[in-house]
Amino acid sequence: MTATAPNPSSRSRALLSGLARVPLTLDATQYDLQDSCGTIRSVPRRWRWITEGLDEIPGAALVALEAMADVLVSAGGMGQDLDSLADGVETELAALSAEHGARSKLCEVLGENHPLLIATEECDRLLSAAGRVVASEIGQPQQGVVAHLHSSDGGVPKSPCATAELGTRGLVGDRQATRAHHGRPFQAVCIYSSEVIAELAAQGHPISPGSVGENLTLGGIDWSRIRPGIRMAVGPGESPVVLEVSSFAPPCRSIAGSFLERRFDRIDHDRYPGVARAYAWVVRPGTVTADDPVTVLP
Repeated sequence: MTATAPNPSSRSRALLSGLARVPLTLDATQYDLQDSCGTIRSVPRRWRWITEGLDEIPGAALVALEAMADVLVSAGGMGQDLDSLADGVETELAALSAEHGARSKLCEVLGENHPLLIATEECDRLLSAAGRVVASEIGQPQQGVVAHLHSSDGGVPKSPCATAELGTRGLVGDRQATRAHHGRPFQAVCIYSSEVIAELAAQGHPISPGSVGENLTLGGIDWSRIRPGIRMAVGPGESPVVLEVSSFAPPCRSIAGSFLERRFDRIDHDRYPGVARAYAWVVRPGTVTADDPVTVLP
């Protein structure tokens, strides 16, 4: 029997299914001590957001949790919960940072097989795995568009740009005013919703695209359904950029000017769910252009 070519819709479904399974590539040798501290510090919060609202945590996600606990214990963490384990490891990393400098590569200070380096990479990897499990069970596909792109030499507001090159560490040429709480691999790209921005502006907040530091402002997406583990294909054709939401983005005072009475906590996910910015890994690098299509992949 002669095989028939798949129709476009079947081909499209197969492509999207493949993009959802593209492996996240992490390279712990590129983490500096500041990256490691920030990554480990974020672990309990990111786990909480991954499992938020679930009546029952999927078994595969619980396996990831157990594995995270194991690598944190191996790295010197002590305690019975994720917060205590992460706190102990972060304390050790902070001491190394004070001794060797925050921008020192962890692999150069300790070697590539040290438990602290392994814990940093594995926690990122396991959080991604847990997020993907949850997203595949409860996520819903959506279609949207890149409404705006933004970049800056540091700080906010970020300036609009028509095209951007996304690498595994983020938008090429974009910088943060400080890396103390930014710039980790899981924070490669900051994304936000044009509809949420418009809603906040209608409430009187002096917010606009780029003013709160997002790199990609996306339109046409139900932002309340965005959560860690969700993937997005950005761009046309069969080789789009692929992003994976890693975390919500905690707001800080640097964006206070975009809010009435400087209340930047107005987009804190824990206080106002559904309106926070999100961080994303760049799973597949490439070029993104304003007006590019965006497909949300559960």
